[in-house]
Amino acid sequence: MSEITIRTNGQYRPVLCWENLTVKEQGEYDIETFYNDSFFRYRGWCYFLGDFMRVDNNAPFTGWDGYHNNSFFSGVLVKYSNCGDAVKVATYFS
Repeated sequence: MSEITIRTNGQYRPVLCWENLTVKEQGEYDIETFYNDSFFRYRGWCYFLGDFMRVDNNAPFTGWDGYHNNSFFSGVLVKYSNCGDAVKVATYFS
């Protein structure tokens, strides 16, 4: 099995409310199923934090709070700030 590479610039991105999304971004989601303070933007994409899976203690992403697969070999990681109003984001791949 190949080793996992994680890349981040270490900066936190603000967690956004529904109202902060563009009309196009809002069109990608059903408003009745989403809550405020649930989105962030990263590399030109808008992500819903509810789509991320929680990282277990024995997972390969220890130290991160959640992950979202983009493919079998790559995805996005998030780590909440202490106050919870921002997330540090990284990409991973193997």
